Amino acid sequence: MSSYEKISTINSSERLDAVITIVSRGKGETVVDLARENGVINNLLSQGRGTAPSSMLEMLGLGATEKDVVFSFVRDEQSRDIVDKIAKKLDFSKPGNGISFTVPLQSVAGIMAFKFLTTDGLEED
Repeated sequence: MSSYEKISTINSSERLDAVITIVSRGKGETVVDLARENGVINNLLSQGRGTAPSSMLEMLGLGATEKDVVFSFVRDEQSRDIVDKIAKKLDFSKPGNGISFTVPLQSVAGIMAFKFLTTDGLEED
């Protein structure tokens, strides 16, 4: 079996989602903390800035354009629960508090990268 076939086999047995959360600057740490409390250890916190015109921001109920963007990598069976917990904790029912959504990862190139994302890489082989 080639290395590529091995990677494809691993990817098909484990389904991953990227949970992407966009919140006001300074609230990203709250998202990361909540994710970690729920067993999600692979999180990337980045600063972002919206580029939408102010009229669009007003229509969407968004205020400041400086944002925190959090990428959390989870097994697909966890993603719905994590999104629900983030939305509840940060009260996404109110306009302008943030948004969280999932993107399925169809493939990951590299066995070590895959192990890292699935947290399997934390255990010694």
